[in-house]
Amino acid sequence: MDQDEFQQQELFETEKYISDLVEEKTKKRGSSFNLVFLSSFFTSIIVLSFLFFFGIFDEEEIILPDPITITETIKEKELVVPRVDSSKVVSIAEVATKTIVQLQVGERNDENDFISIGGGSGVVINEKGLIITNHHVIDEATDVRVIFEDGRMYEAQIIGSDKLTDIGVVKIENEDLTPISIGNSAGVFVGDLAVAIGHPLTLGAAPTVTTGVISALDRRLDVGNENMNNAVTLFGLIQTDAPITRGSSGGALLNNNGELIGITTAIATADVGAEGLGFAVPINLALGIVEDILDDGKVLHAFLGILGAQYFEVADDGARIFSGVLIEELYGPANDIYAIGKAGALPGDVIKKINNEKIATLDQLITILRSKRAGDEITVEILRNENIITLDFTLDLRPSDV
Repeated sequence: MDQDEFQQQELFETEKYISDLVEEKTKKRGSSFNLVFLSSFFTSIIVLSFLFFFGIFDEEEIILPDPITITETIKEKELVVPRVDSSKVVSIAEVATKTIVQLQVGERNDENDFISIGGGSGVVINEKGLIITNHHVIDEATDVRVIFEDGRMYEAQIIGSDKLTDIGVVKIENEDLTPISIGNSAGVFVGDLAVAIGHPLTLGAAPTVTTGVISALDRRLDVGNENMNNAVTLFGLIQTDAPITRGSSGGALLNNNGELIGITTAIATADVGAEGLGFAVPINLALGIVEDILDDGKVLHAFLGILGAQYFEVADDGARIFSGVLIEELYGPANDIYAIGKAGALPGDVIKKINNEKIATLDQLITILRSKRAGDEITVEILRNENIITLDFTLDLRPSDV
């Protein structure tokens, strides 16, 4: 027997021995899957060892598969952190919802029946029945009904409204009301808690409460719809992501203490892929408007009498910086100029401050003027040929056609 025949005979006898051993164990213990697997495994090891040892095939002929990479996909759990303390919101809502009312606006037909033409929200601001809302809510109404959360309904008198700030005032005959707590909109910061309460879609007597944050301050927004005579630009608005929708106009925007910081006035939506953005008139501005309406029946808006443009300064690195309002033109009634021109302002001057408050943008200037009234004394600092000049004068009355 030559060497190759001896190796093959040795291998055959080894495999037979192992097979007989496995068969004998299997008969004794039954058909065990684990034992068969283990036996096969050791058989393979012994066979391969003989093949390598006796050189049946060269090592180069063994082709090992590429390592298998097992990728385990771990689904991360989203950590949901409550944006607000729900118990805090519950406390705020429990008190505030009693002061946020639904407005049904309409007119009377020949039979003196009430015909609804729209609706909105309002906020009780004193115990004698005074309610603040939006101008666009009551603008075309002759009759207004006020409905409280408990279902009580009152006929309301329209006191007045102001289109430039979108603020309106109505009153009911009830001098035993609990007014909302008034806050300070000048103390609002981006990121603060915002609670919006109103009557969207006239869903019922009880108002809807939504929460969010203060997203931005001093926003401007061009608004106008079928309920307004024409479009108007609102300035100095508070922006929030607290959901606000149709019917919430005239409702309340509250702070973390449940205090009124704004009157919800409008929503803005994009055509593609954007959620609505809510806006509110700051309460400090709104209360000034209410006071004027109560005193004079209208708002005596101040007027500066200039045609202005944004002024920029250029930084060392070439960046343009908002740095004031350029006076492009002075104008006034029939061959005259308004007070700022009479005080010495000239085209080409740059307004830098009003009453020591720095003016960076044209929007900021208009926002400040909306808070002023005709007859107010102001101090304006202007830049002329690198020199600062101070002008003191009395603000004029805004023309009705401007």
